[in-house]
Amino acid sequence: MNGSDNENEKKTEVYVPSPLEVDGQLISHNVWVEGHRTSVRLEAVMWKALNEISGRESLNVHQLITLIARRRHPNASLTATVRAFLVAYYRAIVMLRDEGKLTDENMSLIEILERAMFRA
Repeated sequence: MNGSDNENEKKTEVYVPSPLEVDGQLISHNVWVEGHRTSVRLEAVMWKALNEISGRESLNVHQLITLIARRRHPNASLTATVRAFLVAYYRAIVMLRDEGKLTDENMSLIEILERAMFRA
């Protein structure tokens, strides 16, 4: 990304719902993917999950959605791919935890994504 893209990412604030906000209301936000602005419409709880994962992975939401978009199937929408990623991410964490293989020190987004892809 060039300098202006980074400036845009810093200026775009993403709504962060309260932890118990699960009413299903759809919220649209503009996000930056590969230097291009696009709109994503998700439930408040999905935005909360994206923010939690972003923080855990030391990324901003735009960077995380860019990583997700790179794995998108050609026939899938970005929004559907984001939802599928969120489920796969948390499923992978649960599976790894149940297997005793999950510690905060040794798990990265890439490892979780790879394991989620092969264990779906």
